[in-house]
Amino acid sequence: MINLILTVTWRDVVAQLRSRSFMVFTLLLPIVLTLIIGNAIGGTTDFKPLPVAVVGTGEIANGLKKLLADTKTAVVFTLADASQAETMVRIGKATMSIVLPERLEIKFLRNDPLNIEVYLDPTSHQRGELIKQLVQGYMQQLEAARAALLGSVQAIAPATAADLQNTLLAVRTKIEKQYQIAAVNLEQKEAGGRSQGIFAYYAVAFGVMFTLLSATNGAGGVIDELERGTIHRLLASPLTPTLLLVSKFIALWILGVWQLGVFAVFSSIIYGVSWGSPLAVLPVLLATAAAAAGFGGIILGISRSREQLNTLSLVFVLVMSLLGGSMWPLETLPAAAQMLSKLTYNRWSIEAFQLAAVSSSDPQILIAIAVLSAMAIVGVCFGSMQLARRMAR
Repeated sequence: MINLILTVTWRDVVAQLRSRSFMVFTLLLPIVLTLIIGNAIGGTTDFKPLPVAVVGTGEIANGLKKLLADTKTAVVFTLADASQAETMVRIGKATMSIVLPERLEIKFLRNDPLNIEVYLDPTSHQRGELIKQLVQGYMQQLEAARAALLGSVQAIAPATAADLQNTLLAVRTKIEKQYQIAAVNLEQKEAGGRSQGIFAYYAVAFGVMFTLLSATNGAGGVIDELERGTIHRLLASPLTPTLLLVSKFIALWILGVWQLGVFAVFSSIIYGVSWGSPLAVLPVLLATAAAAAGFGGIILGISRSREQLNTLSLVFVLVMSLLGGSMWPLETLPAAAQMLSKLTYNRWSIEAFQLAAVSSSDPQILIAIAVLSAMAIVGVCFGSMQLARRMAR
């Protein structure tokens, strides 16, 4: 019986490996998509300063420019006219334009409202938000300095204009340092996982997604055999429908391990992605391939034809990829979607690979492996039950 299972398994593995379409679909496409998406989003680990235009002159404006330059978040240039601010962002010459009020120092001393206009390129929203926070922090410090200055003047209550001038000069020397925020040093260190860069994240994400697609293609092969009647010849042997599906499951699992393993090697060579310690990555890889094979069993169990399988598998894989982090990082999703993502293979696999890249002893890795293994068992059991029912008809 074991020899029969291994024979069927080996036959399926060899047939898939000889298929050019399988090689292109399982290896070439993930590599190409990772390259395209990584470059499109920005596949580097360094913070590159963004071009930022500032409209405004004077001590306060110069302090803001120095702050942005010292934090290395922006390459700052000055615009003389506020009407150019929006245009510079629209034509791509600046990621952000900051328009400060005219006569800012006078308004500052008069306790007038300080309204600032900001134009931001929506394609750089996340990095732009960082700069906006720095600007807001800077203005909050100015507000504190202004309150201290005006409070001191009111407390002293100078009687003449000369006394007021002397008071302002005396107080200003004490609070002048508050006109500028100490520059924040933004230093990024490698910590594995997603912080390695966008290539590292999408290498894992696309690897998982295409493993699921490959498993559904393998399940489609079983449908083809059912429609051609060749599977009945296999069942003429001592193999039962359950054992037949087990052999198919093992074949899908071996192909998934091969696919992820080869892709991990290629992504390491081409993109410099560090997947982590082999001792930590291997169990995750095995569990991911098993879960993908289990998903193939589920698709096989609910499909009645090759056309139906192709449609259902595409819908399921796309939905799980959208919810599970294969299309974009999970933290960008709403809270409800993040909860639903726990039902997907993608989420558990991606998180496990990211954790394995950081530490080989994180207990969350074992939890993810257990969940993926449970998904594999449920999938193969469901698929074998459904196949047995179809064979009994």
